[in-house]
Amino acid sequence: MKQLPDVQVAAEQMSFCWKTDKDQAVLERDGRIVWQGSLLPSFELADETGLTSYTDAIASNVSAFSDSSYQIALEFGEFGRGSLQVIAEAWGIRFAGLEVVWHRPASIVALYFGTKLMTDMQRRAAPSLTKPFWPNWKAEGYCLPCAGSNPTRSFWRFFDMGDALLPLGSFGDAMGTSYAAAYPRPLYAAAMGGGDGWMSFGPGEIPDAALSLQLKSATACMQYLYREDLWKAPDLLNRSWSEPLRLAWGANGFDAYDRLYQTFPVNAPKSSIHAKSFVCTWGDFKEGQFNLRAITERISRSAPADMIVLDEYWETCDSSGIPDYNRFPEFDRDLAHMQEEGFEIAVWQSIGWIDRPEEFGLTDKDLLCGADGKPRLWRWSGDPIYGQSYHYCLDPSSERTRSFLTERTRSIVSRLNPVALKLDFGYGLPGPDVSVPRRPEFRGERLCTELLKIITDAAKEAKPDITIIYYGLHPLLHDYFDVINIDDLGDAGDSAEYEALGHNQRCMWSALAARRGMLINASTGYYWDTLERILLNTAVVGTNGLTLGATDRTGKAMTASQRLRWLALEKWRRSGSGWTPLWLDADFGDVSREPAIRSWGRVESHAGPDRITALALRHASGDEKVFPQVSGIRFKGDWALIAQDDKDILHCSELACIPFAPGTLTIEGAFEAVIEFRHTSEGETTKVSTSDDSGKVTLCMSEMDLNEIVGVLLIRK
Repeated sequence: MKQLPDVQVAAEQMSFCWKTDKDQAVLERDGRIVWQGSLLPSFELADETGLTSYTDAIASNVSAFSDSSYQIALEFGEFGRGSLQVIAEAWGIRFAGLEVVWHRPASIVALYFGTKLMTDMQRRAAPSLTKPFWPNWKAEGYCLPCAGSNPTRSFWRFFDMGDALLPLGSFGDAMGTSYAAAYPRPLYAAAMGGGDGWMSFGPGEIPDAALSLQLKSATACMQYLYREDLWKAPDLLNRSWSEPLRLAWGANGFDAYDRLYQTFPVNAPKSSIHAKSFVCTWGDFKEGQFNLRAITERISRSAPADMIVLDEYWETCDSSGIPDYNRFPEFDRDLAHMQEEGFEIAVWQSIGWIDRPEEFGLTDKDLLCGADGKPRLWRWSGDPIYGQSYHYCLDPSSERTRSFLTERTRSIVSRLNPVALKLDFGYGLPGPDVSVPRRPEFRGERLCTELLKIITDAAKEAKPDITIIYYGLHPLLHDYFDVINIDDLGDAGDSAEYEALGHNQRCMWSALAARRGMLINASTGYYWDTLERILLNTAVVGTNGLTLGATDRTGKAMTASQRLRWLALEKWRRSGSGWTPLWLDADFGDVSREPAIRSWGRVESHAGPDRITALALRHASGDEKVFPQVSGIRFKGDWALIAQDDKDILHCSELACIPFAPGTLTIEGAFEAVIEFRHTSEGETTKVSTSDDSGKVTLCMSEMDLNEIVGVLLIRK
């Protein structure tokens, strides 16, 4: 038998070689292995009697159409044959298409990349023989942004997790995995690697399967779960996939994800009309505080924002779209009062839950049902024993369901005229182990996106400039919504310190989407002690959001200093979308430590030269700090610097300087005025001075100043 050609790519100082005849792929740096494993697809299949079998592909021939384009003929033993189109790109490897023809009718239980049938010797060493195959992707560790909680974790060593199923899309608790399933997922990607580099991988299209990274002991694979043994397969003999897998790599975890996401088209930057600050009522509602007038008055005094978001509990039941007048007897009057106070209204909506379907003309045929034909029930935790407040789940296959979602959305827009819809719980839907939509094209990860699309289309048709708020870093999602909300820091762990660490990580990962044109709203968690640290990163990330109530569970409330930091960002924030991170002092993390941002910035271009438009600076002790990227600035303490026009911070006409801790800040340049903004009991005051004779301004902030000074505006000559 002739030897089949290898597929090779050199990029990012690493070399990738896939020996197709043996199905062995290795990513190396200077002879050291970064990642290794097989790449040909494998399947768990079920026959007409329900008997399951496993088959992995063997390459019988490789046709090289060019130096970078290949077609691999596949054999699946007695089960069938197929072909795989492979393209070697400058950035990595792309599986452009996969086709399979079964010799006899077969239902797909799961498609895998990275598994092989165990040999007899391997079976004798395996910790479990439940399955005849085993994952074989191997690396020093894993990187999955914010997948762990308490505290937030994005990195693991290869042996830390044991057996685990880590959701990459909209299924988390629904697959029996951890709840940390909202932001930043859906990712539709994972990464493996270590000190020598990282490999990131995921599909090039949103799959019609539930996508997960499956860990077994010390190795892993990608799992595309279908469970067609439970559900009717669209075709029992012929199947095809477009873009089932892409591989890209980089020096660190962030870079690996970034390079993978850059293989997708860039969406146009989102309009700045969607960049609105908000205070969300969830902090009050979850504690049983439902006095909307009192909430409005408190927000007006302490944290004015563009809009107030009415979170879960404002409706008679989830997805009714009807205000709960029992809970809010003066609902209409209270909303009018909010608007009189200068707030716009936004409302929370579940993507796919419905509590009393019969009241809205929906039957079992409009809901996600089990194999027994009975509607499934679900809640955020997936707990069938001790859980409460279960919900029915909508099936977008039904025209009645689609009409219901469309009309409910139109009704909300018509009645309340909200400036935004905050959509939630796309991950709170049952997975293919227990239910799927009746129409196969809406199965898997496409279930959530289809529901999201129905609601977004209806809202935009009723009100074209309405803002849709959701979460998810992957570029394939960003046509469906306008703003990514960094929510919910309750997932980070039940402490102020854990929330601060989690928010810091989420800000770093959010840059993956920001550089592709998305707007980011940097929401808080549930502890007031985190606010300064969250707001300082918000100066770079985007607009400020608040989910805290009047007091947190420790009894703390917003302090005078925190109020001024909030007011400063509300006054001087960047409102545009589309930026690239400037890492000044940041650790991207590795298997030995979690990522952390200390000082960083925001770089904008918008069809012009790159410009640093915002900085978040942290340096608590020692001499003044200087970064070569911004050499005209020296500092000590914590500061946010925000340009008030589209020029670089060293050349903008007005530069806002916001103190977050005691310290000093020196900025070189000729300044016409230095305006100090203070808030006193009599209202806002200003103090005006100019730069000194040496051509620079030096600001000094004490602990007492933080309780009086909003910030300083530097006016250049």
